[in-house]
Amino acid sequence: MERQGGHFGKTVFWGAATAALYAAIFNYADLLMYMAHTTPDACVVGSGPGAIYYHRLDAAACAAHGGQLEPGTWWHVLPIILIAFAVSYVHGAFTGLFWDLMGLKPAAKH
Repeated sequence: MERQGGHFGKTVFWGAATAALYAAIFNYADLLMYMAHTTPDACVVGSGPGAIYYHRLDAAACAAHGGQLEPGTWWHVLPIILIAFAVSYVHGAFTGLFWDLMGLKPAAKH
């Protein structure tokens, strides 16, 4: 396989960056789920991966479920959006370079 103009090194770099991003997402999945669910007010029952989130409950209904009422935090949505953009950019760069390295190009328009 011929290495085309430095594409191999760039492909490996962006592939490793993609793998690192996905590993970080899975490693911090509990925190990311907590942040996603507590953007609005939420009743949190349990903790960690087994936590159950209820929305639109008052304090009495939350206590009846055995949970704790967490006030909503609007900025919790920002890290989720930033992660989505980062994954999109990094994975897109890797995918484009990968297909170039494999020799697949779009068909020419006539």
